[in-house]
Amino acid sequence: MSKLIDAGREVLGTCREAKENFDYDQLVKKYDKHTADMLISEQLNKGGISIDEFNVYKKVKVFVQHGGLDVSEAVKEAENKAVSVISNVLPA
Repeated sequence: MSKLIDAGREVLGTCREAKENFDYDQLVKKYDKHTADMLISEQLNKGGISIDEFNVYKKVKVFVQHGGLDVSEAVKEAENKAVSVISNVLPA
């Protein structure tokens, strides 16, 4: 049951993140980026996050959402390289 509760919290957090990103993007559309940044900067600062760090987060988020990161492919490459190294070291 606790795994189900943890999964629910994870989903809720993801939904909250998506909503906050949507709301921020709407602020940018309604005003401009500078104004949107000024409107959220106090809250970010309270959390120990600079506007520059927030901008990096947004850049990474978009990169990942659009398929720029494929961790499973990196795992496959690492496994293939490990097999290759082992097969070159061990006698046949």
